[in-house]
Amino acid sequence: MMQEAAEAGTWLVGRLNGRQKVTRVEHWSVNEHGSAPMTLTLPGEDAILVKGRELDAHKVAELRELAEMVDRCKTPGALADLAKIADWVANWEPGDPGLSLESDGA
Repeated sequence: MMQEAAEAGTWLVGRLNGRQKVTRVEHWSVNEHGSAPMTLTLPGEDAILVKGRELDAHKVAELRELAEMVDRCKTPGALADLAKIADWVANWEPGDPGLSLESDGA
């Protein structure tokens, strides 16, 4: 088995202990069967690779958590709020304001 260093900005996002976890990929384990990411903690089988900033990897983790909540939304308003939260998470950058779910006209 060989190890090759991973490019900076390579992250593994997957479930660990009931939550989505972001882990930096340190190396790739390479053998005759292919390659596998080497991390300090190994998220579950649903793990996906994310290339980019650590913030982007955390956004993916949070969006995956939100996607699991869709079935628990019992009203159209709850589903609309969840969509608003997901949009805010996906587009948030450091320095942006927080999110308010209060209606504009009330």
